[in-house]
Amino acid sequence: MTLGDDAWALWRSDPRATPFQSPAWLNAWATHLGGQQVHVIEVPGRALLPLFLWDDRGTRKLVPAGAGHSDYCDMIGDPDAVPALLDAAADAPIAWDELVLPDLRPDSPLLRPPPPGWIATDEPHEICPVLALPMGKSLRELLSKTQRRKLAHDRHRADDLSDLSVSLATAAEVPDAVEAMIALHTAQWNAAGERGMLADPRVRAFHHAAAPALAEAGLLRMAVIRHAGRIVAALLGFRDAERFHSYIGGIDLSVPRQSFGTLAFACLIETAIAEGAREFHFLRGEEPYKYSWDAVPVRTMRRTLRRC
Repeated sequence: MTLGDDAWALWRSDPRATPFQSPAWLNAWATHLGGQQVHVIEVPGRALLPLFLWDDRGTRKLVPAGAGHSDYCDMIGDPDAVPALLDAAADAPIAWDELVLPDLRPDSPLLRPPPPGWIATDEPHEICPVLALPMGKSLRELLSKTQRRKLAHDRHRADDLSDLSVSLATAAEVPDAVEAMIALHTAQWNAAGERGMLADPRVRAFHHAAAPALAEAGLLRMAVIRHAGRIVAALLGFRDAERFHSYIGGIDLSVPRQSFGTLAFACLIETAIAEGAREFHFLRGEEPYKYSWDAVPVRTMRRTLRRC
C-alpha cells in the first residue's frame, strides 16, 4: 500500500484528520508493520479508509491500518460518505466477518447510526487526556498553582546546568533525535525490568521512516533536550490543523536532580500555544503526569460493524 497525492488532498481537506491518518504515518506503517494484508477502501475523491485483515481465532476482522500503533483511528474525507464507504468495504474482494473500528474519537463520523444493512456494537475503549488551549492564554495561565510551581522549580534546577538546551528538532536533526529517543526509552524500560514499546526492530524501523516523512509534511514536532553535547531527553509529538499530540519519549535518568520530562512537555505545549493549536492531546493512558498538566479525560470508542 502506498497512499499518494489524492490521499494527502483528502487528509488536508478534513479538519478532523490527525497525523495518524496521514499518508506519512500510514505508508511507513504499511511498509514496516502492515504485511501484505492492507486494503484501501475508498469512495474516489470523497473518502478513504485503509484497512488490514486480521484473523482473530477464526474470525476475519477488517481493522484500520495503523491500529495498535495509532492512538486515534478514523476515515478521512467527507463525513457524509460513510454509507458509501461501508458499501465499498462490503464489496471489497476479500472475505471478512467483522469491521472493527477502535480508537474512534467522540466526533468520528464512523460512530454515526449505521446505514441499513449493518449492525453496530459500540463499547468504551481508551482514555486519552486532553488539555484545552484557549486563545490568548499562556501556559502559565492554563496551569494549576501546583503545576506552575513545579515547572518553575524544574526550570530553576535546569538553569544550574550551564550547557543545557531545550529546542525543537530541525528536519536535519530528526533521524539522530529519533535514534536517541529509542535508546533512552529502551534504557528506561530495561531498568524497570521490561522491554518497552520500541524493543521490536520493526517498530524502530517504522518510527525511523515515519518521523522524517511527517517532518517533511510539516506535521512533526519533537522536543529535544541536550546536555554536555548529548541528547538527554526527546519527546516525539505531532501537530495537525487544530491539535498537538505527544506520542512517546525517552529520558536519561542518570543526570541527578533534573526533570527533563517536564521541560520537554512544556516545550511542546508552549509551541502548540504559539502555533495557535486549540488542544494538546496526551493520547492513550491515564498516567498521573498527564493530569498534572490539567488535562481532562476524553474516552474513545470501539465500534464493531457486521452486515445483516
